Amino acid sequence: MNKNTLFSLLICIGLFPVLLQAQMSDLQVEADQLNYETENNLVTATGNVVLRKGAQSLKADIITYNQVTEQAFARGHVVFSDETQVWRGETLKYNFITGKGSFPGLQGESGPFKLKADQVERLGPIQTQLQGVTVTTCPDPEDPDFKIRAKTVDAYEEEIYVMRNPVFYLHGIPFFYLPRLTLDPQRKPTNVDVIPGYSSRDGLSLLNSFSRYPKDGYRTKTILDFRSERGFAAGQNFYWYNPETNRDHTTLKFYGALDDSPYRNDTQQTEYESQGITVEEERYRIKFDTRQEITPTDTFWAKASYLSDAKVVEDFFEDDYRNEPVPETRVAYSAVGNIWNANIDLTRQLNQDEFESVNKLPEATFNVPLVKMGDLEMMYESETKAGYLERTYSEFQRDNGSEDYDSVRFYTDHMFYYPTKSFGWLNITPRLGGNITYYGNTQNTETKVNTSSTADENGIITTSFSTNTVTTVESADVRVLPQFGFETSFKAFGIVHDQATNLGRGLRHVVEPFADYTYVPESDLTPDKIFQFDDIDELGEEHTLEFGIRNKWQTKRAVDNGHHQIHDLVNTALSTEYDLRSDADPSLGNILWDTELKLADWVWTRFDISWDTDESQTDSANAEVLFKDKHSGNYISLNQRYRVDDTNTTQLEYELNPKGKLGFKGYTRYEFEDAGFEEQHVMFTIQTDCIGYGIGGKWRLGDRYSDGSSDEDDYELWLQFWLTAFPRAVLGTGSR
Repeated sequence: MNKNTLFSLLICIGLFPVLLQAQMSDLQVEADQLNYETENNLVTATGNVVLRKGAQSLKADIITYNQVTEQAFARGHVVFSDETQVWRGETLKYNFITGKGSFPGLQGESGPFKLKADQVERLGPIQTQLQGVTVTTCPDPEDPDFKIRAKTVDAYEEEIYVMRNPVFYLHGIPFFYLPRLTLDPQRKPTNVDVIPGYSSRDGLSLLNSFSRYPKDGYRTKTILDFRSERGFAAGQNFYWYNPETNRDHTTLKFYGALDDSPYRNDTQQTEYESQGITVEEERYRIKFDTRQEITPTDTFWAKASYLSDAKVVEDFFEDDYRNEPVPETRVAYSAVGNIWNANIDLTRQLNQDEFESVNKLPEATFNVPLVKMGDLEMMYESETKAGYLERTYSEFQRDNGSEDYDSVRFYTDHMFYYPTKSFGWLNITPRLGGNITYYGNTQNTETKVNTSSTADENGIITTSFSTNTVTTVESADVRVLPQFGFETSFKAFGIVHDQATNLGRGLRHVVEPFADYTYVPESDLTPDKIFQFDDIDELGEEHTLEFGIRNKWQTKRAVDNGHHQIHDLVNTALSTEYDLRSDADPSLGNILWDTELKLADWVWTRFDISWDTDESQTDSANAEVLFKDKHSGNYISLNQRYRVDDTNTTQLEYELNPKGKLGFKGYTRYEFEDAGFEEQHVMFTIQTDCIGYGIGGKWRLGDRYSDGSSDEDDYELWLQFWLTAFPRAVLGTGSR
């Protein structure tokens, strides 16, 4: 019998055959008094009775055992325990020959579970039945805040704990029912998430999910949602994973909704339809994802999404939409060698009528990262890609004149480097190489001007002009782009001091001027003659000099075993690029300033600024400050994003005391262009000994339409609770 199964925990009487049959061998008995009744074949142990066998022990005030019928009776403070479990009761009756017995008033513990049963009947060697059962994770099983009640529970050696018609209670109030529930402390527990809430868009909502772990490496989640303004929705998720490595996984998700209100209002419907977006009442998403490590150096992964419409993810899966607004379908296989890596990639947009995409059908890649060439003082790197590419447009784009195109493409880029050092301090690294690209199809674009003249009744002639751009597919062609260049830099440093401070031991200032010269002659096959798929197709003539200066302030900080390592307190770089072509306008590129600060373990700062020298204005500016305590989990993150004529946004994200009794987390986004908040989230949490409670809210500025109108602001409120013994079910938001 497996000691670790809940069957062995559930009822100590199932272990008595092992314990008492060993009375004449390795069973240790301690008692204040032992009495033998030879005529009746009885042994009675009285007073502080302890029976031990290995890690198992049975304690009682009195234990009587019949050596012929093997009937045992223990009474008074009966306690059974082993390494991880404790069971308590007042009396025990058990017959080791028939395998039947009873244990009224049972209490026990197993992992996070505490169990109490009014009556236990041993029905046979592999089955035990309990009556009037209460299961909880709270410390006080007599009056728990949360409990599961079932009239009948069957316990087996394999499928441990089968509760029939269990009812879930919170503070004595029933809130959930299941026809059957199986618990096994050897496996991950069943999770039930119930999130009531209210949204200005969805009305009253009740989002429910039920997660099960039938066996190691497999779990399921069943979803049933209700939104008063939209109707019912349901989903089923399946998860397969490698429990040993937790790297290989497969996920399959289904979600469907009968949406009574797919559009917020007539204005939104008109706006969507003007963009070619149609939303029906029957909405769904099917999502698949897998990653499999075939060998330590070979990996296979795939992902796919199929949607009912272009807005279903945005409406029902807000977090997924933020991470991937356009669904991707991809199959890839990668391999890694000692000095190379390769992969083959197949992508195809399954929702072609809704989204524009670049499809790889397929594309293979072979890379050699920068590597030393044997005994030569030279370095080499290369990248080669070959595949069939296709750009497809949405149905709306095709109806408005965009045409799909495709081409076979073979691209190979090779570069050789010769690092040198002159005068003992000046680094000069010339490079020579280039790339060759073959295109199965090219294009020729012509803009034609059409004129038409009309005369009115007074003989006045009016001439109008219109343009028409015509693109034709041309034959295959090759683009050759040789490249020559060199990088140069040197470092100078000075010791500011060598004393120990709060920042570290000593302070050093390092200055590194650098320059990078690149020359690529113009090819006959220019980007305007090439179908555009990615950055490779934009390559062309280049004659530039990039130059700048990098400054570092460094110290030494202690690591393991008393050693010290160099730590960058400040790392800042100022650079720009000058275009040496005679027709370049402007010649001087943007001035870039990039800085990273790591003054302490609990704070990190980075900012970058791009100054447009032609317009004499800031083109972009980004900044991020992160305060984080790795022990408590507290963090505050502040982000600033600026793009000229586009956005000027500040985002604040924080979580305080996530492991404590009271917690607080939130998110705020402020747009300076409109001088107002765009979005705010907040959630408060309270954790007791066994239950966590959360109340959250979310507000978002209403959508704005092309006609100048806007919707009312969106807001949501939701409640959530979870068992602190199983915090994996914690802190969702009000959406899926």
